[in-house]
Amino acid sequence: MSALSFLVVGTPRSGTTLTQRLCCELPGVAMPPETHFLHRYAPRLLARRRFPLSRGEVERELEDFRHLPTSAGLRLDTGEVLDLVGRRCDTLLDLFAAVVVALCPPAARYGEKTPEHLLWWRPLAEADPRLRLVGVVRDPRAVAVSHRSVPWGIEDATVLAEEWALDQRQLRAAARHLGPGRCLLLRYEDVVADPDGARERLAELLAVRPGGPAAAPPPAGIVHGWEWWKSSALQAVTTERTAAWREVLPPADIAAIEEVAGAEMAAYGYLDRPPARRRRAGTEVRDRLSARLYRVRRLAPLAFGRPAPRATPRGAGPA
Repeated sequence: MSALSFLVVGTPRSGTTLTQRLCCELPGVAMPPETHFLHRYAPRLLARRRFPLSRGEVERELEDFRHLPTSAGLRLDTGEVLDLVGRRCDTLLDLFAAVVVALCPPAARYGEKTPEHLLWWRPLAEADPRLRLVGVVRDPRAVAVSHRSVPWGIEDATVLAEEWALDQRQLRAAARHLGPGRCLLLRYEDVVADPDGARERLAELLAVRPGGPAAAPPPAGIVHGWEWWKSSALQAVTTERTAAWREVLPPADIAAIEEVAGAEMAAYGYLDRPPARRRRAGTEVRDRLSARLYRVRRLAPLAFGRPAPRATPRGAGPA
């Protein structure tokens, strides 16, 4: 069984790093910087290998993983990973969990935070019935502003809203499927308004002691040194940025986001009601998002030994 206890996921720039920090302030909880293991590396691995993997295959795969741009700065001990997987590595989850544990100090609970790992929630939860999920949600109008502050962010408000809406449908599906004992949804706005309360809810999900207010200083080593855009998540928690979008986001972009993602926004309390007309992003965008979901469905059997899915026609709507 995997040693991985939980994942923190959500739309990028939604407060997942702050939530990661709060988790690591709990006694006995450890998390590494983002690994992007499932998001960026698993497709590479599964294109050339099938589980179970021998120790030699694991060693060669770890060397390839080290060379990903997103792995820059990760201090991964190959020997420790090999010790954790044993004579053979049976599933992708076993390898992923071993990488996470090897990147962390000894702990009672190990977690990982890569926002895009959200799309893997279902096969991971089925592979390990003890795995828990923390989903972080933020007003998409604020997410749009935050995306424009980073070099890799999405500039198009309609595209951002379509992606945000897809993520929220996945999070709500996970919450329904897993139930409150395995899935916790946190709104960024509630987290910054009451970080101690959020920490207590995280402690309850992870079955650890809350440790009291500000139980520990912001943990070192949970972000990469080159991720300068995450520095604010390790500073004093404030509510200053929750409504800043009202002053900087153009009205046309606000309208576009509300028309695309209005139904999901209303479900989380960001709108009283969705607009009467729902706008959709272009077919190319929707096809790309559907392809992301189908890629996970297609790879999961190779990773976890599940039956292969039936072919999905191009442009099929996201689950």
